[in-house]
Amino acid sequence: MITVVHAADLHIDSPLRGLGRLEGAPVDDLRLATRRAFVRLIDTCLEEQAALLILAGDVFDGEWRDFNTGLFFVRELGRLRDVGTQVAMVRGNHDAESVISRHIPLPEHVFSFSVDAPESRDYPRLGLAVHGQSYGVRSVDDNLAAAYPARRRDLFNLGVLHTNAVASSEHGNYAPCTVAQLVRHGYDYWALGHVHRAQVLHRDPWVVYPGNLQGRHAHESGAKGCTLLRLDGLRLDRVESREVDVLRWAELVVSADAARDMDDLLAQIRVRMQAALADASGRPVLARITVEGTTPLHAALAADPTAVQGQVRALAAELGELWPEKIRFVTRPPLGEPGELNDLFQTLRDELRLLAEDPAALARYSEGLAPLVTAAAPLLGHRPDEPARLVARLGELEALLLARLGAAPPVPKASSPQTHAAPVAWSEGAVSHEV
Repeated sequence: MITVVHAADLHIDSPLRGLGRLEGAPVDDLRLATRRAFVRLIDTCLEEQAALLILAGDVFDGEWRDFNTGLFFVRELGRLRDVGTQVAMVRGNHDAESVISRHIPLPEHVFSFSVDAPESRDYPRLGLAVHGQSYGVRSVDDNLAAAYPARRRDLFNLGVLHTNAVASSEHGNYAPCTVAQLVRHGYDYWALGHVHRAQVLHRDPWVVYPGNLQGRHAHESGAKGCTLLRLDGLRLDRVESREVDVLRWAELVVSADAARDMDDLLAQIRVRMQAALADASGRPVLARITVEGTTPLHAALAADPTAVQGQVRALAAELGELWPEKIRFVTRPPLGEPGELNDLFQTLRDELRLLAEDPAALARYSEGLAPLVTAAAPLLGHRPDEPARLVARLGELEALLLARLGAAPPVPKASSPQTHAAPVAWSEGAVSHEV
């Protein structure tokens, strides 16, 4: 039985986003997360007695700040050389040959595929043939897979490719291909990189994205790691996943619909945070918390979101190694009958809806906004009086005004989207610099 480890998108020394808000967190340690995840990848190879480590691109996040990034990489790979584990790698869009100007020699047990054309690397002792091509430049628009070599007879064929094979809108459309094309090529396993969410796109033959090693921001939540292949001769016996991340990002969505009061809502948030810690199996957790739904608490949340955010952070501090990266309230007041609205509230709603339906009507507010625009535009990088930008924020303005005028009244039942009060997102800092 032979074990091959497939990893991709290490992004060593990539900065983690959102750490500036984590008061009390060991930020210096968290900044080393991508390095520590790579150390755990090497540990996994040693523990599993892997014969081969496949790195499917984006080992680095871009140009090194200094040579320490490359020296760290080589030093960790040296641990594999000592036990005879081979390494085969391709460069991706973030670490293409043209992107990384600093270079250090790779150890002899590490094979880096050419940028000029697809090529094959045979490992006869292991019964493996590995095929791949690196990126010479950051943006590769060609279908590289189409030119990959034919399968080797009497060997297990493994293709390594950094590609957007699923047309993901979250990632650049580099080296585009289709899963059907990869399946037809005749290889036994495709080790893909570039898409950061672990996915098995096909079985028999296997087409796999292992995901990235370590989540780096709130949109890279959940477990992160590598994929293990167990080969029995020329047969792929099984495919397994291993978690190697050292901290976990979590997106926690809490419904406020059934919350009786603020204490009840905070209790629900606490339960979700406890579950996130349990799922992380001892890892620190960076959580983006969103409270949503239709609730009588909407007015209190809109009027003073900072106070509630402080209470949530206090709960997190009590639980241990969980830090809220951002706390957002996306709520609306309960629905009611039109007759329940007094004249002031109804007039305000009517005016805001008129503006939403006719952005040109916003022009009459331009004179009043002129001093604000002159002062704020250089700091914001845009003009806050642009009609499209103002229209997009009218729902938030409505909730803010209703909350400040008193308890936000019920919203009339609506027969069309135009008469519904839109959910409003309240998050740290939003009111002070955006509304």
